[in-house]
Formats: sequence, C-alpha cells, structure tokens
Amino acid sequence: MSNCCYDIAKPAPEALKMKPVHVLEGHESLINSCSFSKDGRLLVSSSADGTVRLWHAASGEQVASFEGHDGMVQNCAFIPATSRPSKKSYFLGSVSDSDYSDSSSDDEEEDKDQPLIISASDEEIKVWGVNDGKEKSTMLLECEGMLQNFAVSPDGTKILCNMDDECVLLSTIGRSRIVVLEGHEGTAKSLSFSEDGSAILTSSTDGSVKQWDTNTGKLVTSYDGHTDSVWKAVFSPSNMSILSCSADKSLRVWERETGKVSMILKGHNSPVHLCSYSPNGKWIVSASKDKEIIIWSAEGEEFARLSGHKSYIWSVECSPDSMLLLSTSCDGEMILWSLPHGKRLGTLSGHKEGVKSCSFSPSGTALASASHDNTLMLWNISGCHYQKYLGALTQLLDNRLNHTMPNYICKIMAEYTWPDLVEELDIEEEFSPEEDSRAIFAPVQRRRIKSCKF
Repeated sequence: MSNCCYDIAKPAPEALKMKPVHVLEGHESLINSCSFSKDGRLLVSSSADGTVRLWHAASGEQVASFEGHDGMVQNCAFIPATSRPSKKSYFLGSVSDSDYSDSSSDDEEEDKDQPLIISASDEEIKVWGVNDGKEKSTMLLECEGMLQNFAVSPDGTKILCNMDDECVLLSTIGRSRIVVLEGHEGTAKSLSFSEDGSAILTSSTDGSVKQWDTNTGKLVTSYDGHTDSVWKAVFSPSNMSILSCSADKSLRVWERETGKVSMILKGHNSPVHLCSYSPNGKWIVSASKDKEIIIWSAEGEEFARLSGHKSYIWSVECSPDSMLLLSTSCDGEMILWSLPHGKRLGTLSGHKEGVKSCSFSPSGTALASASHDNTLMLWNISGCHYQKYLGALTQLLDNRLNHTMPNYICKIMAEYTWPDLVEELDIEEEFSPEEDSRAIFAPVQRRRIKSCKF
C-alpha cells in the first residue's frame, strides 16, 4: 500500500502528509497558472518570466517552451482543435499586417487536428500550436492596466478578459470582431461562460452580477442585491441558477431566468472571495478572508465548516467526481478534504511560497499545483485512502448483512461514506432486526441495507 493510503480497518490518521511525484523546474519567475489537457497527458503553465511551457504529466519532463510575450503571462489553457485561428494580429477589432504570411493548403491541413494553447499577458493574447510550437494568432489589448481575469468558452472559440479598468472584452479567437461589454460601474472581479457557452456571467465591485448573450455581447439580466463588491459569480452545472459571493459576507443563489434571489447563505464572518459548485451540482463551496471554508448543500444548508489554513486562501477546487476538495493558500500550504463532510484527508507539502493555481487531472487521479516559488508540482492521488475505501466498501456491506461487521468499521463508515454513495444503497424500510447474539454491531433502527450498486 502506498505511503499516502491507510488501512481502512485501522483508525484514520489525523492527516496524511503527501509528497509530490514530480517537481517541474524551468520557469525563472513565479508561476501564475497551470492546466491539464483534455486527455490528462500534458500540462501547460504560464509564468512571470514571459514564457508558456508544456510538460509531460506522467514524467514531468518539459516538452516545449513558447516565447513571444513581452511581459508576465497571467493565464494559459488548452483549447479544442475545432477552433482554427487565422494567422493575423488584431487590435481591438482592426486587422493589422501580421509577421505571418498566409498559410498554404499544406499548412492548413497540418494544423487541422493540432491541439492549441492560448495564453494571456497584460498586452496581448496568443494562440500556439502544440505539435509545431508555432504562434498561430495574436490579439493586442488596448485597455489599460494589468490583466485581471481571463476565460475561454467551452467550445474554445471565444475568449473573455478584463483589465484594471471597467473594460470587459469578448472576442472570437482568430477573428477581428471584438465586443466591449458595457454596463458595470466598477471593475469586473470575475468572468465565466455557461456550460453550454451561450451566456456570459460577470461580477463587479459595483455590487452587481450581470448576464450577457455570448453571440451579441448584449446585456440580458442584472442581478442586484449584494451590498458590497461581488468577488465571484458562476453558473450552476445545470445552468438554471447563478451563485455569487460578496464582501458583504454572504452568498446568494439567483434564478437565472427571472433574476430573483432564491437563497441567501449567511455563515461567514468576513468577506467571501471564493465560491463554486461541485461538478455534480449538489454542493457549494465558499471561502472567506478569515481563512475559513464552508461546504453547503445546494439547498442552502450549511453542511461542514473547515478550518486549517494559516494564511489567505487563494483557491478551492473540487475533483471531477465531486468527492474531494483541494484548497491552497498564499503561504504554500495545500489541504485535501473529503467532500462534503470536510474531513481533512491530507496535507500536500512541498511548495515554499504561495500556490496561485491548482488543477485536478480529468480522471481525478492526479493534481498539479503552480507556485510563486517558480515550480510546478505533480501529485499522485490515485492510491489515496478514499479510493481504497470505496473499493472495499462492497465487501464491508456484505459483512454488514451477515452481521459480522464490528463497531469500529461502522464508525469508519459513518465518518467517511459520501452521501453520493449512500444514495445508491437499496434501503428496506420498516425493518426490525431480530435478536441475535452473533450481531456485534449496533444496527440502524428500522432500516437495513439490501444491496449496493457501484
């Protein structure tokens, strides 16, 4: 059994101490972002050294370095090969002469299925080819200040970005048309696309959340009610609701169509700067400036309150299967929690400075972290106890039916079984267990488990 696991037949440790599988070195300054490719085999990172770098996720070896930005590269991501930029440079909607000549039909055929990477700095946004390492397209940014937020549509065809000022830009990758989203009276704090890419959500220091049409850039709905800056707003996975968090110490859930508030979540004692839904839409995670995390049910009930970070929390990320939560802070500490119970599963130790970005692999078996100590780290969580536990749960339930499960196993089940699994249990109601001297556990009153489906 690997050193990041424990025997489920023994009491759980307070927290597992995990070490990285690979430390990725090469960047010469702080790293701002990292992201896995869709198949999980590649990792891309961006840095204040002006470079974007590509890595093999399995070996940690550097594959390529993309150079061309004049300053700090704030964000980077993979985009689908279906988005084919033309080889032009753009300046707020006007096409300028590019250093690239028109590509030949052979070049176009070669680019047809090539994965692409997009990166953003304060001055420009660039698209790169993964296979040939060439710069494919450039969009120059006119707005003043530093790049604050950046988002790519789910289909990889459109981008959103904003600077220090009130300027929010919407552009189609590789096209000259750029739309300025006008309506906020303050600086935008977050930008996001809906799951289907048809709508855009922005939040601002003016205390509002606004929804925009992706195709036209026109304002659709304004969600007003927060009494202070709204730090983040996101669509629910179903696209039916909108979640926002604010410096007024509250979270709000809005009806997307009507703009009405359906829930106000209060529990934090300081401004709430992070919020998100779990991928399955059943849980809400929020973090406040007093270093506290709260897990809520989608119905607005406070489910767990998590404390452990000693410094400001920079990010919270749910695993693809909605069973794990990773939180990172400005002192380099990374904590892995169970979702939704909030049990502290482990501490990921290695970074010496703040962890600005973290990413689960698509399969959920690996983690990547990007730090201001100029390194990336790759973590293998495939052997951690939660998977071992789930793998053995069927056998434990069989033992439970045979009246052979001891009390300490029942206790572990009570502490570590996730509700998503419990929902899969076939429960028989109105069951009164017979007196049996063989039973050494305390049966659940009026219920028993008949079967379990995985």
